[in-house]
Amino acid sequence: MLSVKNIPELVKFAVAGTAGFLVDAGLVALLNQKYGISPIFSQCIAFSVAVIITWQVNHHWTFVKRADKRWLREFWKYLAANSVGAAVNNGVYIILTVAVTTFSNFPELAVVAGSLTGMFFNYFSSKYLIFRSIYTEQVRDRG
Repeated sequence: MLSVKNIPELVKFAVAGTAGFLVDAGLVALLNQKYGISPIFSQCIAFSVAVIITWQVNHHWTFVKRADKRWLREFWKYLAANSVGAAVNNGVYIILTVAVTTFSNFPELAVVAGSLTGMFFNYFSSKYLIFRSIYTEQVRDRG
């Protein structure tokens, strides 16, 4: 599944995710602090913008050789998968902070664990479910 040859792709995916995180966190701060929008609604807006940006980076850079020409279909699949990834991320965070004393005392450790779990979930779903048109074409050509 994850081999040395996938490291450059994973690094690109992590760069895209870092950009998404910065957009997400920055927009939450801006919307909440400058415009007085609630933190929850700010996060809904920021997450949506971050997903669009990370999809663009992954579509045009990380997985460019496997990007689907039916970009809108690909985007909706990406949005769905990343929404599940966000649930995985937050689920790990909640479980750890509720069930493990160390994580409840140092919740930032749970953020790291949740973020890494969510990142790997999103990477594998992107690689094998979303940006897979080249694999699909190769299988069709062989069959």
